[in-house]
Amino acid sequence: MPRLAFAVLLAALAGAARAATDVPEGAFANTANDRGTTRLEGRLLLDHDAVRPGEILQAGVLLTMSPHWHVYWRNSGQSGAPPRLRWQIEGAEVGPVAWPFPQVFREADAFITTYGYTDEVLLASPVTFRSGASGEVTVRVDADVLVCRVQCIPGELHLSRPVRIVPGGESLASADHARFEEWSLRVPQPVGARELELEAMLSQSAIRPGDDFKAALAVHACSGGGEGARAACVAVEPATANAEDAFVPDPPSGIELLVTGARRPPTPGLLLTLKGHVSPSAPHTDSRLRGALALVSGGHTQYVEVDLPLPRAAAGAAVTPIANPWLDPPPSAASFAPVLPLWQALLLALLGGLVLNLMPCVLPVLAIKVFGLAELAQHGRAQILRHGIAYTAGVLASMAALAATVAALRAAGASIGWGFQFQEPLFVAAIAAVLVVFALSLFGVFEFRLDVGRVATAGSGAEGLRRSFFEGLLAVVLATPCTAPFLGTAVGFAFASSTATIAGIFLAIGVGLALPFLLICAVPSWARLVPRSGPWMEQLRIALGFALLATVVWLAWILGRSAGSDAQAALLAYLCALAAGVWVFGVLQRGERVGAIRAAGMALIALALLGLRALPLEGAPAAAGETAGKDELAGERFSASGVDAALARGAPVFVYFTAEWCLTCKVNEHAVLGDQRVRAALAQSGFEVFKGDWTRRDGEIRDELARFGKAGVPLYLVYGPKATAQPIVLPELLTVDLFLKALHQAAPNTEEKT
Repeated sequence: MPRLAFAVLLAALAGAARAATDVPEGAFANTANDRGTTRLEGRLLLDHDAVRPGEILQAGVLLTMSPHWHVYWRNSGQSGAPPRLRWQIEGAEVGPVAWPFPQVFREADAFITTYGYTDEVLLASPVTFRSGASGEVTVRVDADVLVCRVQCIPGELHLSRPVRIVPGGESLASADHARFEEWSLRVPQPVGARELELEAMLSQSAIRPGDDFKAALAVHACSGGGEGARAACVAVEPATANAEDAFVPDPPSGIELLVTGARRPPTPGLLLTLKGHVSPSAPHTDSRLRGALALVSGGHTQYVEVDLPLPRAAAGAAVTPIANPWLDPPPSAASFAPVLPLWQALLLALLGGLVLNLMPCVLPVLAIKVFGLAELAQHGRAQILRHGIAYTAGVLASMAALAATVAALRAAGASIGWGFQFQEPLFVAAIAAVLVVFALSLFGVFEFRLDVGRVATAGSGAEGLRRSFFEGLLAVVLATPCTAPFLGTAVGFAFASSTATIAGIFLAIGVGLALPFLLICAVPSWARLVPRSGPWMEQLRIALGFALLATVVWLAWILGRSAGSDAQAALLAYLCALAAGVWVFGVLQRGERVGAIRAAGMALIALALLGLRALPLEGAPAAAGETAGKDELAGERFSASGVDAALARGAPVFVYFTAEWCLTCKVNEHAVLGDQRVRAALAQSGFEVFKGDWTRRDGEIRDELARFGKAGVPLYLVYGPKATAQPIVLPELLTVDLFLKALHQAAPNTEEKT
């Protein structure tokens, strides 16, 4: 009796399970066992319970995945495998699977791109029974399915159910008929079934084995237009959250294709840019550019099959390059750029400005400000707060000026990035001159009557407020060669946005930069932590002057690396002459002869400006071999073609973008890239290293930075040979452990199943 009761219970549970699936016995199964839990359910569905011979019956397998698991599309991408269905239906012909438009998965931290489905998908095929078929026929299907999350689990399904063939009767729709109709709307249709025009463009007349090429897919939605008249085209939008996910390619054998971005052509429509690589062993027969599109046109979502000619040529054959600017994605529409809401970008900008206060670029100015508070301690809270507001105003004014300069240069057609002014040797020399004059004022060689350097009277009246305003300007100037966490993404977002957004992001950075000092001034309990004034201040003032001179040494080093040793020597001579002139001015100033002081001051300013303009600063930079430091990695000069060629050879690649004026870059190069463990890992795994030096302007480096949503250096990219489309993008501040982990993940002897 106990056994009989147990058998009855099992039968009842099985019946309940079948009832829950709404399919007959045998048409439901579980598979892909994961530690006792099945990750995939399969149901065999039919859109009719009865059908006449010659009519089309839709038979499909409904795959239901556990949360966060997925199966693959007909082209699984850089990993995975699509489901395989094998139909067994006597007296019938079965057509191909109708694949719904898939999702795009960027897995392994965006290292691998695959295409597939989450939650559920219905893979249906048309079935046509031949004449003479009648009665009840069993529909059988065997399915091999790979279901993945991080790991992948293969599964098998064996499903069957009957269908009635009624030669002289009426077809009878099933309860699942509406489900088939719903999924059929997501199946891409031939372009002839849609009011669309598609056009493919290539960077050369034909592609050969071993070629790297660019391509673009132009889409126009057209309607109306009578016979002989051109149809009117309307706006087309991607139907996906990320524009580059609107086209999912079906690359021909031996060709790797990647969608690089989306842009608007001059006429209404959509242009999707691609890049491709042809395997050296690929056949050179004519092939087709195939894939699926997801579009919104006229307020309606459309899924379209793409099938366009892709001309081929034999290896070594003569081809004609085709120059077409529309083949390149605009830097502001980079496929790897982060997509951020404006409020998130503003928050990152604010946090980045806060962290800038800890960077060695800004610390000298911030130390001078805190030092000034010690002298202000005997004044009232209102006076201290006014100095904090003046400093904040100086920071925001310089940030607004920087944003206006960026917007003006962009309007003039120039593309620039964070810290761009340090790429101009004249600007570097001018800032070095300002810092030398500022340091001499701290040494007591002279005094600014506007109290720019007169710390002893920093709190006395309006002139001290002007000093605080000037120090806010100087803090921004010295902050721009530093890249802090959060800052790169925020500035990259700004440089790819409207003028108003640029201004908002830059002002948010300024608020973050000024906020710590402003809070010290505004909160009495914090201001009391600053030591009281005393004899120690005179010695500290001199020490801060030497800190500024150390910054001048760094600027002279930058100039030498970017413009050569002759330009560096000329700058040092100019600074010596400027210091001598300031000393003479100080002697006259102490004589209290107002007329002579005024004349000497005007003459000194004129000579300083003329001398700065006459400096020979356009010399050639030193050769790479002469300038390479012990902390720098030996490698090739960055070029996109060089990186692509290395990846085509199957080598892993590390690319780093740096500049001599970027202090964050130099810290990373000394602490991480110069570490022996890192160098040993690079050599052991056979990494090819490429260095992008942005000390001077370089359009290719600028575009590559923008492609990853960055407006400045540093940028670190680790490519694996089996996933060349999307590299691992490392943060601005590196650690040895983080870097070694990325190398291990990308190395060819380590694979991650997906």
